[in-house]
Parts: sequence; C-alpha cells; structure tokens
Amino acid sequence: MVEPEAAFAVLSVLGVITVAVLLRACSSRAAPAATPHHRRDDAGRRRRGTVTAADAAFFFVAGVADVEAGLDDAALKALPKVVYGEEEEAAGAGKPAKTPAASCCAVCLGEYAGGEVLRVLPACAHVFHQRCVDRWLRLHPTCPVCRSPPVPRHAATPSPAAAPTQPS
Repeated sequence: MVEPEAAFAVLSVLGVITVAVLLRACSSRAAPAATPHHRRDDAGRRRRGTVTAADAAFFFVAGVADVEAGLDDAALKALPKVVYGEEEEAAGAGKPAKTPAASCCAVCLGEYAGGEVLRVLPACAHVFHQRCVDRWLRLHPTCPVCRSPPVPRHAATPSPAAAPTQPS
C-alpha cells in the first residue's frame, strides 16, 4: 500500500501541472502570440500581422468571434497628414492657424516636435504621430482615443443609390 503523504505529493504535482497546462492553453487561444507573425504576400515580400483565413477560423472556433481587422495601406494613405509647426508659419503669413488641440501623441505619449508628420483622423479630428497611429490602425479599425471609425461611415462605403447605373 502507498503511504498517504507520497500519494498526496504525487497528486499535488499532477494538479499543478494540469492547472499550468490549462492556463497555457486558454491564454494562447484568447490572445495571439506576442511575437509578430511573418507571412509572405503575392510578390513574396514579408508582411507582419497578416491574418489568414485559417487564423480567423482558429479564433472563431476558439470562441473569440469579435476579432477586428485593421485598415489596409490604401485606407491609411487616404487619411490626411499635417506637418507640426507649419501651422504657426502659416499663421504668421496671415492664414488662420490649425494647431492640434493636444500637444502629445496619445499612442506613444511623446510630445510633438516641429517638422514631425502627424495624422489627422477625419471623423473625430484626433491627431497622432503618423507612425504611431498607422501601426495602431493596421491592428484596430478605430481611433485610439474615442474608438470611432477613422473615416465617417457614409464616406467609407458608397451607398448603392449613389452608384452609377448603366442602361440595359
């Protein structure tokens, strides 16, 4: 017969291992890995963070159905940019100044410096460093501050009524 202390020790170790394995499995399904995934596009270039249909199916099967996709490069390039500091020069020339209300980027918390390129989100008018907000918008389809879409809904998708019709 096995001694009770030895049986208790073995069961305790097995219990700790089981809990560790379950926590690892649950955490890997709930969030993607911290290391960037590298995929290749059609031209053979490496792309970061590209979600494939297999990845999306994995997340859906794992119970996370609300995975959001960010904006593509074409949508990012369509967003307006300003150069910080040019507004003050324009104000000196008699033009109205349009300086950002905030003096720092809400993504990196760094202050704006003269000559830096800033990105303005048209829907909410929030301003960020271009590099910071582009990284954010590639992962999330919303403003980092107010969570609204960066482009107004009516401008993002043309309505079927506004589409030109061809005579038959």
